[in-house]
Amino acid sequence: MGDLSQQFIDLGLTGYEARAYLALLARDRYTAAQLARESGVPRQRIYDVLAGLTERGLVRVLPGGTTRYTAVEPASAVERLMAARRAEIDRLEQATVRLVESLAPVWSRGRQESDPLDYVEVLRGREVLGERIGEIQADARQEILAVAKLPYLLDDNTAGATTIRRLTRSGGRVRCVYERAALDDPALLADIRRYTAAGEEARVAANLPMRMWIVDGVRVVMSLRDPVAGSGSTTNIVIEHASLAQCLTYAFETIWTGADPVT
Repeated sequence: MGDLSQQFIDLGLTGYEARAYLALLARDRYTAAQLARESGVPRQRIYDVLAGLTERGLVRVLPGGTTRYTAVEPASAVERLMAARRAEIDRLEQATVRLVESLAPVWSRGRQESDPLDYVEVLRGREVLGERIGEIQADARQEILAVAKLPYLLDDNTAGATTIRRLTRSGGRVRCVYERAALDDPALLADIRRYTAAGEEARVAANLPMRMWIVDGVRVVMSLRDPVAGSGSTTNIVIEHASLAQCLTYAFETIWTGADPVT
């Protein structure tokens, strides 16, 4: 009976209603107490269940001194449930059409709206910064200009040499200005030598204003020191803006011209 009960539940009955109706099929008539015992529906719930089945047209109340109930034959019962389901689906379809009609103009207007700062991305955390810079390097197609101010935010940039080789071998260019103090650190100097061996053009300057990458003349990554929190705190920003990239390229060229080649 479990499968039959589930099928009636699928047609819209509750679990108790399905059990009560199936129990009524097995006998011509039951009192409420008898039906509760035979169906397993709790006695305190049986009258509500029978009222629901009667309202749906699946059960009839028989006349007489003692109230007894009988089931409507299954073909009629199922057809009534199916009719109720069809009506429910029709109402749902109509409501869905109205919902779509209401939301479509909102969606259309939303396509025309944009955040005025969609081209600005703030990176928080060293791990996020490292992943994003790796993605930006991998997307580079023509040129990377870098200003490498100490201390470095990334302890490891193993993909850097791979990117440099890829770009320079395809006719691109990678240039970086380092702070002169980096040459006094054997590990940092080894990294610089590795990058220049891969094809990077490197120069050094006594002091640099900020950390910065300019990629393909469109994308800029800047690491800005927080003027309130102090030099130990930075805000890292990715900006996709060709005009800004062009302006900062002029600044880079000025720094590059005043810097010395790495020897």
